[in-house]
Amino acid sequence: MKLERFLKKKDLVDLTSRLIQIPTENPPGNEKKAFIFLKPILSKMGFQVRTYISPKGRSNIIAERRWGKGGRRLIFNGHLDVVPAGDALRWKYPPFQGKLEKGRIYGRGASDMKGGVASFIHAISMIDRLKIRFDRGSLSLHLVSDEESHGHQGMGFLAQKGLIKGDAVIVGEPTGLDLVIAQKGALWLRIASFGKSAHGSRPEQGVNAIEMMMHLIGRLKNIPLLKEHPLLGKPTINIGKIQGGTKINVVPDRCQIEVDRRLLPDEKKEGVLREIKEVIESVQVLDPLFKYQIEEIDYAEPSEIGPDEEIVRIGLEAGREVRGERPNVRGFSGFTDGRFYVNQYHIPTLIFGPGGTDQSHTTDESVEVEALIKAAHIYGLIVIKFFEGD
Repeated sequence: MKLERFLKKKDLVDLTSRLIQIPTENPPGNEKKAFIFLKPILSKMGFQVRTYISPKGRSNIIAERRWGKGGRRLIFNGHLDVVPAGDALRWKYPPFQGKLEKGRIYGRGASDMKGGVASFIHAISMIDRLKIRFDRGSLSLHLVSDEESHGHQGMGFLAQKGLIKGDAVIVGEPTGLDLVIAQKGALWLRIASFGKSAHGSRPEQGVNAIEMMMHLIGRLKNIPLLKEHPLLGKPTINIGKIQGGTKINVVPDRCQIEVDRRLLPDEKKEGVLREIKEVIESVQVLDPLFKYQIEEIDYAEPSEIGPDEEIVRIGLEAGREVRGERPNVRGFSGFTDGRFYVNQYHIPTLIFGPGGTDQSHTTDESVEVEALIKAAHIYGLIVIKFFEGD
């Protein structure tokens, strides 16, 4: 199938650049302008576009296009929020310029994941130019906010409202054009230790909360993480933040850490939390003066689908046609909005898109134009194969 003949490189590059030029940094979460920009484009393509505003005022779009009556339902998911660009002076080009230079488009969100959104939209326009009409079925685009903050105001909100109906999902996160079928989860915790303040010249009169926390950190780092997943490797634990003390000559009465524990698909939050509490209690046994508080900051569950799912098979076929070789099937150490479809709605979900995780959240983030072209071609073939197989 000569679908690539209907690809318009200039249009694809322009759409990607124009999306990058709309600053959608999260926080604070100002995706609305991007949705205003996309709505008329999708409407002109025959999508019925609805906007759903979350309790905190964040915009989310569900755009649906139907062929005939009944049939299967395919969903594409893409988030339009991006992490903050940071110091613009450190960038080679302004982070929201969408600069094309030597076959790459530079800017915040180029890889994660406005390039993926643009590639999928362009794929549908390629199918239209090819004049393919399916007998039946529906294609939905879930273009959402807040993914960079766990998705509670985006996909989490849509899922909670029961707005998810589909038989397969593609999440256009940057995967280097590999097929991702498993992702780790994340449990984020805040743990505080409490001591007793005293003058720094008389530390024996106080209880040093920082020293107590040091004992706990050592034990947390020595938790035996023995489980291993064939695509995801082992779970991990990281102490990402620490705060303690008020002044150099004061014995600190409080210290706080924030812990990032990544979970494998066969791990449960309750079990991981119990394991961490047991470690804390073991420190208490050694030091009865150790007092603590633990709270959950956030949680994203892990997810996984089988390699024999139809959407994976279709992705392999389409990827091989375009790339001339079998795409890799692998796991993802981070988490995506794909987990909502898999865990809450039991919909087979494939994570696939242009760009690489080595570009995500970095200064001088960029995406190759050639990767956008291949992604658009592969997305188009996946859509065609999915609906022609109905």
